[in-house]
Amino acid sequence: MLVNHLVLKLGLVRFATSLLFIVLATVLNRVLVVELLVPAALVTFSFAFQHVMTPVGLVTGYFSDAYALAGRHRAPYIWGGMLLSLAVMPLFPSWALALGQAPHSRALLWQGIALFSVFGMGTTISATAINALLVDRIPRENRGTAMTLLWILTLGGFIAGSALVSLLFPEYDPASLNQVFLLVTIVALVLTIVGVWGVEPPHQGVAEELDDQLEFWPTLRFLFSNLQSLTFFSFLVATIFFLAIQTFLLTPFGGEVLEFTVATTSQFGIYLTYGILAAMLGVHLLLGERARRGYKGILAVALSVGGLAFGLLSLASFTPNAMWGLFALGLLGLSRGLYNVGLSHLTMAMAHPLFSGIFMGLWNLMSGLALAAGEMTGGALKDRFTEATGSAAGAYGWVFLLEGLGLVGCLLLLWPLKQEIYRQDLAQLFKKNHLRTSHAVDLEAGESLHDS
Repeated sequence: MLVNHLVLKLGLVRFATSLLFIVLATVLNRVLVVELLVPAALVTFSFAFQHVMTPVGLVTGYFSDAYALAGRHRAPYIWGGMLLSLAVMPLFPSWALALGQAPHSRALLWQGIALFSVFGMGTTISATAINALLVDRIPRENRGTAMTLLWILTLGGFIAGSALVSLLFPEYDPASLNQVFLLVTIVALVLTIVGVWGVEPPHQGVAEELDDQLEFWPTLRFLFSNLQSLTFFSFLVATIFFLAIQTFLLTPFGGEVLEFTVATTSQFGIYLTYGILAAMLGVHLLLGERARRGYKGILAVALSVGGLAFGLLSLASFTPNAMWGLFALGLLGLSRGLYNVGLSHLTMAMAHPLFSGIFMGLWNLMSGLALAAGEMTGGALKDRFTEATGSAAGAYGWVFLLEGLGLVGCLLLLWPLKQEIYRQDLAQLFKKNHLRTSHAVDLEAGESLHDS
């Protein structure tokens, strides 16, 4: 009951974050590139700064490990992060319209960077605290499943947000852009209040065994020197980088190449999310706890299916075909769903209650930087290939093809991961730091991490 209640509450917060992201990724992005004719490289560069700010999650993750605010370790950071993101949302429409009038204005570029940076700081702080709270309060054997369910609720926000946007903003209308952003911000605020209220009672976070918490620098030195953790974070960065290249290209691709309306391209998120949910629910129902032990196979299938999806998107670009494009979106969704399940179990196997805030902060940092690099690369590649090929269709085709090949190549980083070796290394770390908590003893007994 604790798991279900906690995941539902945290899921509402992630649902709210999804609503905010969807209006940025599907509406603002599409309007800037297609209707306002702002260069894609400039747009993706500005958008990517929401991920450049992820180092703040590492710092706040450590402080949430070590210090309680009003008896709570995680909830204050969830509150603060969400309120920070909500505060800047109503400012985006006026910035976008001004940028459309003067796309080469340095002042407007810096204004956009500032807005996305603040938004990214907020989402990073809240996401780090949410993931750490899962490690703190959910039993070891349920953590991977809990993270998967939390991801499913997050995706529900993308579906709801995409549907809401397609109803409120079917065609480009500058006058209604502000109204859409304001309404979504209010809905997200209400969901945040309901979700965070009572999510962490005082003194029930990581307060116990506080003296045994690993310090900041020793933890980072271990994570950056251990071969298994380095392999894990390299895999995380590489896969997210290649998956992120298309983030801000799909809706412009639908408008420029497939000639879809704003309402149709706004539903691209729905097509993707349906595929993601189908894969995640299917694996969860069919495999259950076996997914915890078979994450490598799940991730291998995910990367292979993802490579196929990008191959089809490339084909749909070179020979514009709307049916192939929509089918590829569904296939990409299936790939992302399988990836989410496998990554959830792998991540929760690598995390540990003695440094959950630091680990999740580093996890968000690495994934955020990979997202930023991928998104910036996507816009830059699209513009470069457009110049080289002389057509938008050819540019999208080459970008999607390179993305698929890179994703399949990430399989080389998956096979070296061995959880048994990582468990032994972690036990040695605890002995070196003289940690004899119940968590450390469980680890030595082989109970805190499972074999691959």
